[in-house]
Amino acid sequence: MDIRAWLVVLFFQEVLEISARSLRSTSMKRETPALAVRAPQSSSTSRTGEQAPSAEAARLASRRNRRESVESFVVVLIGFLIWSFEAEGFVIPTGSMAPTLMGRHKEITCPECGFVYQVNADCEAESSGMGAKTGLRVTWGTCENCRFTAKVDGEPSFAGDRIYTVKAGTELPFLPAAGKVEPKRWDVTVFKLPEDPAEVRYIKRLVGMPGEVLRIHQGDLWRRDLAENAPRERLNRPPIQQLQVQVPVYDDAHRATSLRDDPRWRRWAPSVTDSWSEPTPGTFAAGRSEGWRELRYRHIVPDPEQWEAIRAGHDLLTPPRASLVTDFSSFNTDLTPQSLQHPRPASRAWFQPHWVGDLTLSLTIDVVEASGRLRIELIEAGTPNHCEIDLASGEARLFHGDEPLGEPAATPIKAKGAYQVVFANVDDRLTLWVDGKLPFGDGRAYQSTDGETFLRPTVDDLEPARIGVQNAELAVSGLVLKRDLYYTQNPGEPDADDLLLYYGGNPRVFFDLLADPGRYADLNWRAPREFAIEAGRYMMLGDNSPWSRDSRAWGRADQTTPNDPERGWDGSGRESWEVPRALITGRAFSVYWPHFQPVWPKFRLGPDLRLPARPNLEEVRWIH
Repeated sequence: MDIRAWLVVLFFQEVLEISARSLRSTSMKRETPALAVRAPQSSSTSRTGEQAPSAEAARLASRRNRRESVESFVVVLIGFLIWSFEAEGFVIPTGSMAPTLMGRHKEITCPECGFVYQVNADCEAESSGMGAKTGLRVTWGTCENCRFTAKVDGEPSFAGDRIYTVKAGTELPFLPAAGKVEPKRWDVTVFKLPEDPAEVRYIKRLVGMPGEVLRIHQGDLWRRDLAENAPRERLNRPPIQQLQVQVPVYDDAHRATSLRDDPRWRRWAPSVTDSWSEPTPGTFAAGRSEGWRELRYRHIVPDPEQWEAIRAGHDLLTPPRASLVTDFSSFNTDLTPQSLQHPRPASRAWFQPHWVGDLTLSLTIDVVEASGRLRIELIEAGTPNHCEIDLASGEARLFHGDEPLGEPAATPIKAKGAYQVVFANVDDRLTLWVDGKLPFGDGRAYQSTDGETFLRPTVDDLEPARIGVQNAELAVSGLVLKRDLYYTQNPGEPDADDLLLYYGGNPRVFFDLLADPGRYADLNWRAPREFAIEAGRYMMLGDNSPWSRDSRAWGRADQTTPNDPERGWDGSGRESWEVPRALITGRAFSVYWPHFQPVWPKFRLGPDLRLPARPNLEEVRWIH
């Protein structure tokens, strides 16, 4: 946890509580699937019609008056120091910003692999007012690490993150040169919903700026100026934000108990038998060799039919097979008994169908002797992207295919010892972290497509992560693979019409498709979708793109028409996806209060209450 973030947000919490009378107390309605709800704030009341106070009452009143005077002085002093700073608290009720922000959810420890994951639970409570129960109960959730579906109806659901937002137009204290806080690309932004600005506020990520055309193509975002024939460019997040929005694919420290003894399910394995050893589970060692020795990740996940057979002790109808990495997220696998009656909701636990080639691999490298070479490789559309490190000098180079990307950079990996390394191939940019530092700065860019051509997965994408050594003696451990966000063209719909045929069908048939990259690439993929954004307007998308009601899905209830002048409020001709600057409330900057964390012995005092519980301080964080 960032202790500075915790102290800052607790400070502002106290200030807000003291000055609650000056804060607006309007509530916000529920959004499906995500919006922001104003956090409850304290208020002061005065009692009238009482009889003459006793001596004790007078003493208490005098103490209260002194306290209020001190509080008023503190408020004035703080107001003098940060006269132009304003903040406001909100609660996240639903899941369109997962994994960055959590709405109401269940936190599950997988009974098979021990991986901790979150499952959406916003259907269990109304997200406005006091959060009244709906009578629904999320009963099943699927682990994104091993794909085992667990029964979770007995687990509590937690309220969403509480966040602070700095208001747009605020001038930061002591930093007059910085100017006022204005909307920027990638900000997590609170704004009034254009369809109902008087009542509803949403929280999304600002992705489209005034005067540009935003394009969604194969899960990525592109932009160009509104001018005709303007060149198109890919949008890249800052590295710190890139890490925050990553979604887990596989953590090798959490191997499913039922699969451990069957080598067919092993995700990490040497390309040549005995070229790597595994002295302890999860630690892979390589000795000296003239040629390259590779350790490869194979994306081998059981489908629901296979898991059913494994748990029952039956033979598999289909043997284990590698498949493409997709936009699978445990958060979106929530199932209720009611949802099982409808094919599309019932399919959500396994049908998350979009191939994601943008991956990030993190690992610990334990160098036994400072000699030889190390290569970390991520495959996308059959093209290797790799970082190669000379263990004698610490010099690192980045490559897209066989093409070096710029000059080498120095790293500290040039002596015996352990190093934490993260290598990412995201949005046509390679980024390297070594012990938290960035030897190549924000990374090195390359061009794989022009935002028009579709990248086609190949058989090499079934083994998308690889670690190679040459003339080196070292061990690797702590292997964690993650993926980038995938922006769908429309919420709740696949980007290929052919994929609609798999809704409600046999999951095995769908997994067979993912195991055949050539057939998957030949699906009828939709053309890229574009959104023109005029001056003074912005575009918002949710991080949980497949299930976010954001700019892509809004209607035109706010638009006035010549035939019905009483309808709507906006006669500017604005497109439905555009958010006017006047509707932007501010930028979310910190999660100051995540859900309480139950601790042993976890006495159950109702469906969603476990005691004792402690503040979940590990999840207090800055929002990027």
